[in-house]
Amino acid sequence: MEINLKTFIGLKELHLIDSVPATFESLEIITKAGTELIQSIYDSKPKLGEGEVFIETLSIKILLASKSIIELGNGTKVSALTKDSNVKLLDFPSINILTRSIIEAFLTMEYLFYNNLDKEERIFRFYIWQISGYKSRQSFFEKSQGLKQNITDKLQTELNEIERLLSIIEKSPYYKKMDKQSLWKLDKYGLPRLVSWQKLLEQSILKTSMFETSYKLYSNYAHSEFISLIQMNGKDTLNKGSKKNDNAILNSLRVVKMINCISMVCLKNKFDFTSKVFEQFDNETKTTILFWNEFGTE
Repeated sequence: MEINLKTFIGLKELHLIDSVPATFESLEIITKAGTELIQSIYDSKPKLGEGEVFIETLSIKILLASKSIIELGNGTKVSALTKDSNVKLLDFPSINILTRSIIEAFLTMEYLFYNNLDKEERIFRFYIWQISGYKSRQSFFEKSQGLKQNITDKLQTELNEIERLLSIIEKSPYYKKMDKQSLWKLDKYGLPRLVSWQKLLEQSILKTSMFETSYKLYSNYAHSEFISLIQMNGKDTLNKGSKKNDNAILNSLRVVKMINCISMVCLKNKFDFTSKVFEQFDNETKTTILFWNEFGTE
């Protein structure tokens, strides 16, 4: 009985889902495809909408974090001054932290750009995000007077931009819907997102059941919580190729692979020129990306 390419790729991917070497190899191919899609933004020099240049920036962030994970997958020897080591360690805690940053980069793109909101609401969200970033920098340099002297002009320019953007969003109907607590945060510190990361994940196209627990776990690694430290304990846990080490990194690799594929499909669907580049990929690469996109989204 003949099976079509989609079924074949699906069976192949699921057969290899527990293989660390195969997942790393597949992730390498997927990141190369992602590089071509991002490069097409440079090459096409399109006329982008308000803030859409940050689709490229956030896509690069996902790409670079994924490439860093691939490099970490090679393992490293930790030698002392007086003694060399023959054991390769694989730093799965750092892989988990990078995986968290990849999830947040995608959620940010979805929150700002990959959504079905009307143009006015998308721009409102983007301006809030911008204001919050500028406010954070103002606050940082306000506490570091020595550093502040070197970029006084830039800080003043950004302060003027904060005032300009505030004057725009205050006229927006979405500004009037903000509660007092949110308005206070926006004024005092900035408010990058109108909802929490947890809420963004629940509202995302990502399958909540598949990503929610992982995201919470990786956040514990980022904050050096006790649960993350006890998972580092145990014989051979950090040894590259050990069963415990493989088990520790497999879920992160699957998450990273899915996010890369989902991000690429969103980018493909956003612009005509990225769609054309995507269609030029070989059939196996295209089908693999589409398989994991479907697997990881609602």
